[in-house]
Amino acid sequence: MAPPMKCPFCNPSADEIVAKNDLCYARWGRYPVNKGHLLVIPFRHSPDFFSMTGEEREAVLALVTECKEVIEENFSPAGYNIGFNVGVAAGQTVMHCHCHVIPRYVGDVKEPRGGVRGVVPGKRGY
Repeated sequence: MAPPMKCPFCNPSADEIVAKNDLCYARWGRYPVNKGHLLVIPFRHSPDFFSMTGEEREAVLALVTECKEVIEENFSPAGYNIGFNVGVAAGQTVMHCHCHVIPRYVGDVKEPRGGVRGVVPGKRGY
């Protein structure tokens, strides 16, 4: 699949790469949810999680683990949210697959129970 013109995740500069492996790289989020928010992105332009190859999915998950170490060395969070937005209805705004590695801190939200369920208003609590 050819990347759309001016894809912000294609062709990263060396100075924005925090960590990488053969198939993907990590960079700090430009619009971080919390301090230490990293994005893990396949080098190949792939629109979403489901369009990645099995090898790319494995490489992304391996780099997520490495990113946890980078975040912990720099920020010492208390937890993490890790996830993909797939499609406009799910909030995806850049149509190049990327995984959010979001560090969480005690007190960063009033009630964290329910975690990612909070993407749908009113569904966090159960």
